[in-house]
Amino acid sequence: MKLKKLITSFFLTGSIVLAWGQNPALKTHYNSPATNWENEALPIGNGHIGAMVFGGVDEDVILVNEKTLWSGGPGKNPGYNGGHRRTPAENHRTLQHIRNTLQEKMTDFTATQSAGIDANGKVIAHDYAPEDDELKSHILDLTGNRDDFGSYQQLSNIHIGSNPATSAGYSRYARELDIDNAVAKTTYLQNGINYTREYFVSHPDNIIVIRLTADKRGSLSHTFYFTSPQESIHMNVTDNIITMEGRPADHGDDGLKFVQQMIIIPTGGAISNDGNQIKVENADEILLISSAATNYHQSMNADFNYFSGINPRNTVENTIHKAAQKTYTQLLDTHIRDYKSLYDRMSISLGNAANINNKTTDELLKGYKDGTNTPAENLYLEQLYYQFGRYLLISSSRKGSLPANLQGIWAKGLTPPWNADYHTNINVQMNYWLAQQTNLSDCHIPVIEYTKSLVPRGRLTAQHYYCKQDGSPVRGWVIHHENNIWGNTAPGNWYTAFYFPAAAAWMCQDIWEYYQFNQDIEFLRDYYPIMADAALFWVDNLWRDSRDGTLVANPSYSPEHGPYSLGASADQAIIWELFDMVIKASDALKYDTPELQEIKKAKDQLAGPGIGLAGQLMEWKDELLMDITGDNGHRHVNHLHWLHPGSRIVSGRSAEEDLYAKAMQTTLDTRGDGGTGWSKAWKINFWARLHDGDRAHKLVQEILKESTLANLFDTHPPFQIDGNFGATSGMTEMLVQSHGGYIELLPSLPDAWASGSFKGIKARGNFEIEAEWNDGKITSLKIASESGNDCVVKYNGKMFSFPTAAGTIYDVSNEIKQKF
Repeated sequence: MKLKKLITSFFLTGSIVLAWGQNPALKTHYNSPATNWENEALPIGNGHIGAMVFGGVDEDVILVNEKTLWSGGPGKNPGYNGGHRRTPAENHRTLQHIRNTLQEKMTDFTATQSAGIDANGKVIAHDYAPEDDELKSHILDLTGNRDDFGSYQQLSNIHIGSNPATSAGYSRYARELDIDNAVAKTTYLQNGINYTREYFVSHPDNIIVIRLTADKRGSLSHTFYFTSPQESIHMNVTDNIITMEGRPADHGDDGLKFVQQMIIIPTGGAISNDGNQIKVENADEILLISSAATNYHQSMNADFNYFSGINPRNTVENTIHKAAQKTYTQLLDTHIRDYKSLYDRMSISLGNAANINNKTTDELLKGYKDGTNTPAENLYLEQLYYQFGRYLLISSSRKGSLPANLQGIWAKGLTPPWNADYHTNINVQMNYWLAQQTNLSDCHIPVIEYTKSLVPRGRLTAQHYYCKQDGSPVRGWVIHHENNIWGNTAPGNWYTAFYFPAAAAWMCQDIWEYYQFNQDIEFLRDYYPIMADAALFWVDNLWRDSRDGTLVANPSYSPEHGPYSLGASADQAIIWELFDMVIKASDALKYDTPELQEIKKAKDQLAGPGIGLAGQLMEWKDELLMDITGDNGHRHVNHLHWLHPGSRIVSGRSAEEDLYAKAMQTTLDTRGDGGTGWSKAWKINFWARLHDGDRAHKLVQEILKESTLANLFDTHPPFQIDGNFGATSGMTEMLVQSHGGYIELLPSLPDAWASGSFKGIKARGNFEIEAEWNDGKITSLKIASESGNDCVVKYNGKMFSFPTAAGTIYDVSNEIKQKF
C-alpha cells in the first residue's frame, strides 16, 4: 500500500497539528438577564474557581464556587475515619451470613423458578422475592456512617449594583457565552449609552476578571460587594480591595479556611468605601479581579492530612497583587491562549450548520423541540451542544484541581443535590468519557489523581468490610458509590444504591484509557499498582457460585435497581474489564508475577454475560420477569457495561459478539429512549457502539428536547453535568471508535449528518484523525501517528493496516476512495 506521508516536526501541546477549517462562531446567547442560576445563568470556570453569570443590569450577580470548599470530614470531626461503621469482625460475620443466605436463595430460585418456554412458545419468568426483614436488616448492617460526609458548598456572590440615581430602563439587551474563547458578555443600551461587561475565569492567573465599559466617558457608577450563604465569615475593605474570610459552619479553627478577595480598579471617576462595599462613580472603565483559595490539601497517603500549613489569605493576596499589575488585554490574551491550547485541539463541523437567523439559544431549543428550526439551525445547535461539553470539561477539570463533581464546579447554597459529590456508579466516570476522545487529555488527570488519593483509605475499607469466601483477609483496596474530598471510601446508607464495591474497579478504567490514548509507558508504570491492587481485591473477594462453579460478586446489586443476588451482570462486566486491563497493562510493561497469574485464572473463571430466552442481555445471572419487561423503563442500564464503556462486546468484531450486540439492542428497545439526562446520554453511546447512527441521533434529539436547560446544562432533573459530558462522548462515538483493536471510521453516522468534517479526534494507540465526508462517504482522511504504532483502520466493514513512524501524518484519502 502506498500512503502519502506528510512529515511534520511541529507539535501543539502534545498533539500533532492538522489543518483547520472554518466553523460558525459557537455562542449561547439570550435577550434577557438570567433569573435562575441553574436554568439560565452562564457558567465560566478554570478548574479551581467556577462562576455563574446572571447578567443583570441594575444588579448583576456572579455566583462563585471554589472547588475545595466542602463541609464535613476531619474539619468537623477530627476523628473522621472515612465513614467506617462497626468493627471488622462484626462486618465480616455479617457479610458471610448475607453471602450464604443469598447463595441458598439463588440456588433455590434457579432450581424452582428458572425461566422457561411454555407450550405456546411464551417465555415464563419470575422475579426474585424481595429481601425479607431479617436479610434486609443484615444488609443494612453493612452501611457506612455519613454523619460527617459533608457537602460541596457555594463560596459567595459578587454583586455589581448600579447607582440608583442613574438607574433607568434599558433596551438592546444581549447576554452571551462565547464557547470558542471562554468569555461571557453582557451588553445593553441605557440612557443613550451602550454598556458592555465581559467576564472570564483565567487558569494561568487563577482569577475571575470582569470588565465594565461604556461608549461614553464617565458613565460607569457602580457598587461592588460580596454576599455569601456561608455563616462563619468576616468581611472588610481596605483601599480598593474587599476581603472575605471564613470557614464552613461545622468546621473548627483547625479545619478548612477559605479566603476570597476582589480588587476594583477604575479608570477615571472616584472610588470610595462604604462599610463592606466599594463605590465607583463616573468612571470610564472598571476592572474587577477576584480570586479565592482554601487551605485544603489532597491527601495521597495514610496520614489523611487534608489541611496544608499555607495561609490561604497569603495565596489570594499574592494572586491578586500579581494580576493587578497587568492590563485587561494582557489578562484576556493569556486566558484565551491557555483555553484555546486545549479547545482548539479538536474541531467538528456538521454539514451546513448555521444560526443564520441569529436565534437566541432558548429559541433554538424551542424550535428544535417544536420542529420549527431549519435543518441548518438544528445542526448548529447540535454542534454548539457538542462543543459545550468540551468547554465545560476545560472549565471544571484542570491539572492540579479536584475532578469535576456531579455539577462540575458550579453549585448554589450549602446543600446542593446529592451533595454535589463524586458518585462512582456511573456519574463521575461519565464525566470523563469525552476527555481522551476529544483531545482533552490534560483535563483527565484530576480524576486519575483523585482515584489515587482514595487508595490509602480504600485499603482500610477493604479490611474493614470484606473477607474471602473462607473468611480470611482480602488484599487490595475498595470504594463505594458515594465519595467526597475527605477520603470517604465506606459504603453509603441508601439501601437501593450503597452496596457497590465495584466502584474502584470502574475508576481504574480512567488510568487505562489515559494510557491507551497517549501510550505513555512511564505513566502506566506509575499507576499500574493502583489497577493491580484493585484487581487483587476482586481475586480475593469473588465467590464461587455453587450452582455452576463460576466466580461471582456476592452480594451483588445491579446499580440503583437491585435486587440483591449473586453475579449481577454490571458487577461481572466491571470486574472482567479490570482484569483484562491489568493483564494488558502487564503485557505492555513486560510484567509477569504470581499475582498476575492469579488475576488471569480468576478472569477465566468469571461468570460472563448471558442472553435470555426472551432475547435480551440479562441483567442478572437468572432471567427475571422485570428483565424481560424492562421494569417500566428503568434509567440504569449498567448491565450493558460489556458494550460501553467496556470492550468485551464489540459490534462487528465477531459472530459471537454480534449475538450479544443483538441481545443488547433488545434490552435497549425494551427499556426505551426515556430516562434522566445522563441515562439518555449513556444510550447515545450504546446505540453508537451498536452501529445504529439514526437511533443514537434520536437520543441526541431526546436529550436536547427533554433534558437540556436553557443554558445548555443537562438536567436529571435537577442539574447534573454528567449528561453534558456523556452526550459529547456519544456523539464522538458516532464518528470514531477504537475500543475494538482498530480505528473504525463513521461507524454510526446518522442520516442527519450526511456531510461534515472533524479534526483532532483521538483514537487509542495515540492516533489523531482528520476526516471529511459527503453523502455519508469519506472524501478525505488524514491520520497522525504520535507514537509510531501500527495503524489498523476499519471503514464500511473492511479493514486495512499500515506501519507508522512517530510524528508523521498519513494522507489516506486515496486508499479510502479506491478500496471503499
